[in-house]
Amino acid sequence: MKRILLSLTLVVSIIRLSPAAELLKNGDFETGDTTGWKYWETYPWDGDGAPVESPTHITIAIPGTIGTPIPLTISGFFALTQQVASSGTARGGLYQEIKVIGNTPYILTGYMAFYGDDIGDITIVGILDGSWNPALAFTAIHKNYIGGNAVSPWTEISLMIIPLKDVITVFTETRQDWMHGNVSGWYDNLSLRPVPEPTKLFLSQTPKDNSISKEKQPSK
Repeated sequence: MKRILLSLTLVVSIIRLSPAAELLKNGDFETGDTTGWKYWETYPWDGDGAPVESPTHITIAIPGTIGTPIPLTISGFFALTQQVASSGTARGGLYQEIKVIGNTPYILTGYMAFYGDDIGDITIVGILDGSWNPALAFTAIHKNYIGGNAVSPWTEISLMIIPLKDVITVFTETRQDWMHGNVSGWYDNLSLRPVPEPTKLFLSQTPKDNSISKEKQPSK
């Protein structure tokens, strides 16, 4: 009986400790570049909807030079920075489309930091249920954002989605809606994994059917 209980304990421990497969490519940016990600930008951009007077671009830097958090990275040597280093309006970031199984939960974890000097500054990380469409980033339900005239240190994020489709899009966005000042969004250790199912043991009501290993019974 002790041998059976020990075997059950070992099996359950192995199942619980097995990590789910990582689905994001280069989520920690330790390649020193944006390998695995695609750049996107809405240009020209004006957050007020007025005629665009001074559009500029979102610059991707690994790492950046504006609003540098302490420490510079969560781990390793590199972190993603999306920044506007000149006066002007801008909106852009990175995205990555991932094949998934519909109606299965997935969780996005990681860290983000922020520097902004105006109420029109914002940085976002989120998930779209489907292929990439920058117009849907505004209304995305599954997202985490920091904005305004503020300096935010590294903040842990956790977003869960149960997709209806067979593809989801992880995206980042940094935005400067007014044409003065600077803004930067920092990202590190982004990870997307399926949510592990709870470990369940279905034991038969017939005790002899629950044996993992059968010991020889003494003959009568």
